[in-house]
Amino acid sequence: MRNARRVWKVRVVKDYPEAHNHLIVGEVVEEGPVWVKLRCRTYHFGRSVERPQDVKVGSLSMRIIPWTRVEIINELPEGFEFAGARLVADGKGNVSLVHGRYPCPIVTNDKNAR
Repeated sequence: MRNARRVWKVRVVKDYPEAHNHLIVGEVVEEGPVWVKLRCRTYHFGRSVERPQDVKVGSLSMRIIPWTRVEIINELPEGFEFAGARLVADGKGNVSLVHGRYPCPIVTNDKNAR
């Protein structure tokens, strides 16, 4: 059994390409064969994001997510304090969730990747 604290950024499956993006960032509380339970916040945003205000932040709560709705999981550092983290923009269209020295990208502007 694993005792280390696990903090995940979960991208939720989009039902259609125009749907808003939905990310969940939080601590894994429990896992079942068809779901995972997280103490987390949600982050919703559309295609045009340039500042933290463009991202809708959900309340801190327990959520149960079916594995069938999980597109990808990024495991964050064990010490990442997601509950106290804040959204920060870099002026290039990228928005990250930041706490201390750990940045967690929320929105990445693809134009800057070239």
